[in-house]
Order: sequence, then C-alpha cells, then structure tokens
Amino acid sequence: MSERRRLHPVLAVSFVAGSALAVMGAAIVTACGSADLAATRSVGARPAGMTVATEPSAYTAGQLRAALLPAVDRARPAAPAEAGRYATLPDVQTSRQTMTGVTVTPARCAQATMTAFHAPAFAAAPAAVVTFLVGRDGVSEVLVSAPPRLAETALGGLLPAGCDRYTATVDGETFGYQAREVPLAGLAKQARALNVRAAGYAGVNVWSVVYRGGGFVGAITMVGPDVSEQGVERLAIQAYATADRVLSGS
Repeated sequence: MSERRRLHPVLAVSFVAGSALAVMGAAIVTACGSADLAATRSVGARPAGMTVATEPSAYTAGQLRAALLPAVDRARPAAPAEAGRYATLPDVQTSRQTMTGVTVTPARCAQATMTAFHAPAFAAAPAAVVTFLVGRDGVSEVLVSAPPRLAETALGGLLPAGCDRYTATVDGETFGYQAREVPLAGLAKQARALNVRAAGYAGVNVWSVVYRGGGFVGAITMVGPDVSEQGVERLAIQAYATADRVLSGS
C-alpha cells in the first residue's frame, strides 16, 4: 500500500488537527477544516460588506504567539510556535495539500465540521499556532486576531442534518466517519466542541473546541486514542485563560 493510501482524510473543526497528527508521526492525516473547505460557506456567513480592512486586527502575530500555551501536561512544544498572517502559516498550507483528491459524500458534509479561519476575511489576520505530543496524542492550539463581527463567523453554523455520518474517498479507498457537535457554556464569549471519529480506527479520534474571546478566536484540537470531551474542554479552558490574561496585559 502506498504512503498516500495509508492517509486518513479526517475532516475536523480546525486545521491544527493536521499539525497534531503530523507531530504524532502516525500513518493518518487530518484534512483540517478551517484551513480549507470553510471558505465557501463563510463567505455567505459574513456580514455584507465586511472585509479585513473595515475591522483592523486587535493583536499582532507576536502578541498571539506569546499568548499560546507554554506546555500541556508538562510536555513542551514539539516544534517552535509559528506566527504570521494566517494564510501564510506553514501548517495552513500543509493542510491544503492533505485535501487534494479527497471526495466527501454527501458533498455538503465537506463543510459540516468547519470553522471560518481560512475565509477571505481571516486570510490576512495575524495568527499563531503551536503543537504538542502528549503521550499517544497530538495537541494543537491556534490563536487568530479577530474583531467581534469577524470572530462570530468562526463559530457560525451547526452540523447540517445528515452529516453526523459521512464518507471520504481518496485514491479509490473510502473511509467512514461519525461527527457530533457539543454545545459549551461558560467558556469565553462563545464556544463549541466537535468530535470526529473514523470507523474502525481507534487512533483517528479528534476533539476540537473553538471559542471567541475579546479581539481573538482560539481553537484547541486533540487527536489520538486517549482524547476525550472532558480533556479537550479542560485544556480549552486553560488555553483561553492563558490567552486572555496575556493579551489583556499587552
């Protein structure tokens, strides 16, 4: 079996799931949502006339990098944190490549589990991302500078009817997935969690939380056999507290 055929195209809530899996060195890859396939949906979700220029960024990429988690369960970052304009981050560009040749059925479900980070309005936004390897699991965090109206688009839209189960085909091989969204209360200004599992592959278990704070949007993604809803929610609370504290003092 070729290397390409051993890759699993999991569609998750955030591109950083791909970073987490890359760090794990697993023979699976997430084709990660917000980086690519959300662009079409988010254009329709944007308030009319809103552009990056109409709402200047609240934070610089350097400030966001300083607000990332320094460690997860005492594990240090697996690689230096990336910072810059969102669309230029290496992890974002890598995520685009992982979706090449992937066909999702039903087609509408290709956008079902996405946030809007890679929408045109987010492409030029300052951003930062960091990845960790914690035991058998990969963890990624992303922070993107966004004023309120733009931040709301990152959490807009729910899992469409019929997209709790879907398939993804790559190189003639089809994989089945289950997705479910979980409402979260009491985290930042707004938050939602999403779980995506690959049928028959215990290691392809993705939990993501996306939240919006004051002037920024954050996402925590955990990938691996040991991740859980409680674990990702606990880490998201910690990540938001850290980012809010650091950025509010900037």
